[in-house]
Amino acid sequence: MTILVTGIAGFIGYHIAKSLLENGEKVIGIDNISSYYDVNLKKDRLKHLEKFNNLKFYNIDISNLDSLDKVFDNNSINKICHLAAQAGVRYSLKAPLEYISSNIVGHVNILECCKKYKVTLFMPHHHQYMEVIQKYPFL
Repeated sequence: MTILVTGIAGFIGYHIAKSLLENGEKVIGIDNISSYYDVNLKKDRLKHLEKFNNLKFYNIDISNLDSLDKVFDNNSINKICHLAAQAGVRYSLKAPLEYISSNIVGHVNILECCKKYKVTLFMPHHHQYMEVIQKYPFL
């Protein structure tokens, strides 16, 4: 099974991907490595994940449908754990277009790809993240 994890360089995306990889699942990771949080921390997380042979990483923004479509075209994705989003409610007031691009346009692009490629979408709610990591390491 191949699972796409969006927001793979974030805290939760990293831990879910690591658990999946350790359980032998093939993981396709997407992240735009935004500078909202420490970029070096994100790069360190990715460096750790890239030690797994069953990982492919794409540095793309989910708001770019053409790039996202290429990921789906080039991989046989069975499920998606969609975690990518622009964080920070206060930041949405300072940069509303960035927020809309990632959290609305990007989300709709994921949904469109799910429909086009007939892929199951899994989106844990924020209070479920750690529960998901502990109880469902392979989704």
